[in-house]
Amino acid sequence: MPGVLSDIPRWEAPPTSTKDFDYAGLQTLDLSTVTGDEYEQVPADVVKTIGEALSQDGFIYVTNHGLRPDEVQRQFDLAQYAFDGVSEADKAKYAAKISETGDYTGYKPRGHWKLRGVPDQIEHLGLGDRAFRPGERENVFPPALLPFADEIAAFRRYNHIHIFRKILTVLSLVLKLPPTYLWNLANEESGLFRYALYHPPPQEDDVKTDGVRLQGHSDFRSVTLLYSQPIVSLQVLMPDNVWRYVRHVPNALVLNLGDATHFLSGGYLKPTIHRVVSPPDPDQAKYRRLGVFYFAAYNPDVRLVPLTQSPVVASTGKTFFNEGRDAPTAWQWEKSRVRAYGQDGEKKRLDNGHEEEAMIGGEKVVHYN
Repeated sequence: MPGVLSDIPRWEAPPTSTKDFDYAGLQTLDLSTVTGDEYEQVPADVVKTIGEALSQDGFIYVTNHGLRPDEVQRQFDLAQYAFDGVSEADKAKYAAKISETGDYTGYKPRGHWKLRGVPDQIEHLGLGDRAFRPGERENVFPPALLPFADEIAAFRRYNHIHIFRKILTVLSLVLKLPPTYLWNLANEESGLFRYALYHPPPQEDDVKTDGVRLQGHSDFRSVTLLYSQPIVSLQVLMPDNVWRYVRHVPNALVLNLGDATHFLSGGYLKPTIHRVVSPPDPDQAKYRRLGVFYFAAYNPDVRLVPLTQSPVVASTGKTFFNEGRDAPTAWQWEKSRVRAYGQDGEKKRLDNGHEEEAMIGGEKVVHYN
């Protein structure tokens, strides 16, 4: 990692909750077990354990990712600065054109999403691949954040070519494919890096949404990496149909799979349903929740059809998008989902209270309330 500038405030992490909640029992992937010049070697027992977890829960912890706690701390410093050190005028000037282009690159303001008519209280800054192209940075990074672009780019790149690549080796072996198979579909570094800030909403808004601050959903891309933070708020819908909290693990990543991996795996690997709710610990209620994410992606032109070269995928017998005839590319699917998410538009109401909308090729997406 290159040298860093240090003239920004340090993020002071909220106190970790000491209370006992209904936490999800998640497996842990120790990335130090993935070795070799091309990260092609993984112990068979690791492949088995993680494969079972990702086909059932779709959520795991990732440890020993190679980043020191101070390097992760620095990203939370930068995340805080991206919101507190940038003027509202510049946030508006560098706003993402979400509805127009289906691209999260830029600032998402509070209120873009709605649930039961209630506007969200989440800001985020998305840094897609174009944010790091030569000649494009000035169009994406506001002036206050531009001096840190190299540093952010290096961190994002580490997430892609080391952490994500190792994870794809494990997933390839789970599907009984050559270890570099999925990496060859994802080597263009087209993932989205994100800083997010969840502001505590007015109490009456929490009442209207039953405490749901980000509606239950699956992610759009291949793999989501979330740097663990102390506020208890993230929930995962477990196989027994019960929402459970994700426990904070210092200097760990929380990993979940997205739609693209689900489609490529013929449905074998699970796109985890998750949401964000009001903290159950009243001692954490006053704090803003800061997030550092990497939404890793397959190359934009990868078509989302099952990889039947895999005996595991072939054995599912499952097809999508009218048996593949209308299968979108990874980028087409993402754009469609980005435009539709959180817009409180017309959706089919299901018997269990969830909502369904049709997407590309007739595939349905369910939003979980």
